[in-house]
Amino acid sequence: MVSPSPPAGSLDPARARRSFCLVEETVGRYFRVQVLGAEHIPAGRALVIGRHSGVLPWDAACLVPALYRCTGRIPRSAGHAFWGRWRPVARYLEARGVVLGPAAELEALLRQEELVLLFPGGAADMRVPVWERYRVKAHKGFAPGRGGYIKIALRTQSPIVPVAIVGAEEVHMLLADLRPLARFFGVPYFPIVASVLPLPARLYVRFGPPIRLDAPPEAAADQAVVDRLNAEVRAALQALIDDTRRRRRGVYWSRHDGPEAGT
Repeated sequence: MVSPSPPAGSLDPARARRSFCLVEETVGRYFRVQVLGAEHIPAGRALVIGRHSGVLPWDAACLVPALYRCTGRIPRSAGHAFWGRWRPVARYLEARGVVLGPAAELEALLRQEELVLLFPGGAADMRVPVWERYRVKAHKGFAPGRGGYIKIALRTQSPIVPVAIVGAEEVHMLLADLRPLARFFGVPYFPIVASVLPLPARLYVRFGPPIRLDAPPEAAADQAVVDRLNAEVRAALQALIDDTRRRRRGVYWSRHDGPEAGT
């Protein structure tokens, strides 16, 4: 008996696993991804928080299969609303675990003990020029007065796992973002890069210890508490990125001198 196809817009585990395998055998091999600190990922619900780096989302493309390989779980990642404009694209992404809906969907997944991936800085982190690379800027979800991911973690009492991705900034190297052209074409940004072809920088994906927020669920309504916790998580993520960069020896043909065993 043939199993029925999943409804449009829903996760298809079989397709997701095939996609992860394909990405690891192509993109993952090209960037020679090394995973560090995977033992920090909890068995139950967790909110993995990172900073987007690089002009194209090579970081997310490598991070999601790495999470699956290290945990055996299909992570549910928050996608940019831009991709929801085209239903065929949206269905393709959603079948592979991407969530294009509101924050309430992410909360529901966490309450079901799922592993959720978020980049609070969004596309704004990908518009950072190469001379400002690897800085966790206080903008978008990381900005004071925002911190939506903190509110989600508080309401669901989920630990936050920071993840540093080092190497993606040197793949294309952003020189400028032509905002007028981005607005004209209706895209998040219009980059001018040093290399159109992806340079073979080695990517390091390093998970830090879980951060358990010291506040009850109702604190999600207190912006002062949210801002304090947001600043603490932002600082922890920056420290993890900085330490990973310090331990990196080289860029394109590199090695990592970290204390964790890599995979």
